[in-house]
Amino acid sequence: MNTTTNERSTIWRRISIVSLLLLVLVGPNFGPLPHLLRQRLSLEGSVTGVLIWFCVAFMIILAVIFRMIKSTSTGEFLKSHGLGAPSGIGASIAGLTLGIAWALLFLSSILQFDPDANLTQINGFRVLTALLAAGGALLEDLITRSFIMNQLHKIGASKWVQLIVSALIFALYHTAWGFNPFSFAFSMVYGLLLGGLFLWGKRSLTPVILGHSLVVLIAEPFATMLIFLAPGA
Repeated sequence: MNTTTNERSTIWRRISIVSLLLLVLVGPNFGPLPHLLRQRLSLEGSVTGVLIWFCVAFMIILAVIFRMIKSTSTGEFLKSHGLGAPSGIGASIAGLTLGIAWALLFLSSILQFDPDANLTQINGFRVLTALLAAGGALLEDLITRSFIMNQLHKIGASKWVQLIVSALIFALYHTAWGFNPFSFAFSMVYGLLLGGLFLWGKRSLTPVILGHSLVVLIAEPFATMLIFLAPGA
C-alpha cells in the first residue's frame, strides 16, 4: 500500500491527538476522578458518575475524530469502522468465550475485596450501570480498535504494529494516572486480545463487542467498583 509522506504525517497526527485526548479525558477515571466523586457521593452514585463520564469522554473524542476525517455521515463512519460488518464464526465464538471468561474474572475479583457482594442480585442500579458500561465499551472500541488500527492499516502498517500500538495506547490511558505494572500488563493483554479479535474478525466489531461489552453487561457494577475498592490494582 503506497502512501505519501504527508498522508503518513496526517495519520500519525490524528493518532497522537486521539491518544492525548484518551489520556486527558478518560485516564482520570482510573486516577483522581473516583476519589473526588467518592468524597461527595455514595458508592453507587460514584460508580454511576464514573460510567457517565466514560460515555461523555468517548463521545467527545469521537466527535473530534468525526471532524478530523470529515466523514459525511454517522452511518458511513460506523459502517467504515466495522459496526455491523460481517465476521467469521470462529472470531465471534472466541469473542463470546473471552467476554464470559473476563466477566467471571471481574466477579471473582470483587469477592476478594467485598466477600458479601451479592453477585446475583438484579436491580435498577445494576441494569443502569450495565447499559452505561456496555455503551461506553462500544464507543471505546470504535476509537481504540477500529479508528486507530484502521488508520495504521491505511499507511501500510503490519498487523502486528496495528495490534501493539492499539494495545499500548489502551494500556497507557488505563494506568497513566496511577501507574501499576500489574494493571499495565493486565490492560495490555486485554488490549491485545481485543485487537486480535478485530483482525481475526475481518475488521468487524462484532467479535470485539462480544469480548468487551459482554464483559460489563455481566460484571457491572462490580467491575467499576474495583476502581474504588482496589485503586491502582
